[in-house]
Amino acid sequence: MTNHNALREFDEAQQDASAAARRRIEQAEEYRAHYRSRITAVQEGYYELAARQGLEYDPGFRGALQRVSDDMEENLRGADQVIAGLEDDLGAMTTQHAEEREHFLQQGKADSW
Repeated sequence: MTNHNALREFDEAQQDASAAARRRIEQAEEYRAHYRSRITAVQEGYYELAARQGLEYDPGFRGALQRVSDDMEENLRGADQVIAGLEDDLGAMTTQHAEEREHFLQQGKADSW
């Protein structure tokens, strides 16, 4: 019979690792949202300043604003890829944990014979 304390400790360790991975994903999503919010606020501020000065339709200003928008979108796509990688890692970890738990249980049965 499997030692219940050892199994509990094993399960807790796996749960802690999974919770840490989920926190990393949540933190990355929060950073992404904060980045988007801050860049958007800067863009809006520059646009308002340009509008007050009558420059909102100036090709140079529009081009610079577009480059900032393009850079932001590229950075957000990169962040999305990182987050997707973290989610893939969590999925793989979950699968590995299930396999390790099964092995742990099987080893406990073998040891008790």
